[in-house]
Amino acid sequence: MARRSPFARRNSRRGAPPDRKRPRVGPDTVVTLAYKLYDDAGRVRDAASREHPLKFVYGYAQVVPGLERGISGAQAGERRRLSLAPEDAFGERDPDAVLEIDAADFPGSERAEPGDEIVATAPDGSECAYRIVAVRDGEIVADRNHPLAGQRVRFEIEVLSVRPASEQEIAAAQDDMDERIVYANTIVYQSEPDDDAAPASEPPDGGALVQLRRKPKTDS
Repeated sequence: MARRSPFARRNSRRGAPPDRKRPRVGPDTVVTLAYKLYDDAGRVRDAASREHPLKFVYGYAQVVPGLERGISGAQAGERRRLSLAPEDAFGERDPDAVLEIDAADFPGSERAEPGDEIVATAPDGSECAYRIVAVRDGEIVADRNHPLAGQRVRFEIEVLSVRPASEQEIAAAQDDMDERIVYANTIVYQSEPDDDAAPASEPPDGGALVQLRRKPKTDS
C-alpha cells in the first residue's frame, strides 16, 4: 500500500480544526470583500479589489440583501459566486421613481448631462440621489432607480477577512441604517433658492417639498 507523504499528512491535520476556531460571516461581524459585479449581459459593472476592498458590518443593510445572505457562514479565504434576482439585488424598476424637472427650475440646467447625479433634500434634511437619464428641450429627466434595477446580477466574491465588530462599529452601522430609511411620498421639487428668493410655498397634496442640487463629481 502506497504511503502518503509527510506533507500530505501534515496538511490534513492542519485543515479542519483551525477552521472551527476562525470567525464566520454573521450578525455583528466586520466583513472585508473583494468582488466583481456583472449585469445581466455579463458586463462588469462594479468591482472592489484586494487592495481597495469593500468593508461593512453584517446585518445593517449596508449591501444588497442577496449578497449578505449569500456570504453567511463564510470564512476568510472563501470564494463564492452568487446569482441574484432583482428582488435580492437592486430591486425592480419603479416607474414612479422617475422625476421630470422643468429646466427653468433647475440650477445649471445648461450644463446638465445624462449620468450626472443630483440630490433631493427634504425639509427634514433627508436626502435622496437621482441620476440624470435624459436632457430634452426645457426638461430634465432624473431617475431614482439604481442603474441595475430590474436585472439579474452576478457577484464573484472573495472573503478577505472576518472579525467581530466593536460596539462603536455596531453603533455607527445602526446610525447609518437609520439615516438611510426613507419614506417615499409624492415628490414636489424646487431648485436651490437664491439668497434673495422668497420663501417657497407649501407643496400640494401633502407632498414633500424638496430642493435639488448637483452632486459634486469625485475622481474615480
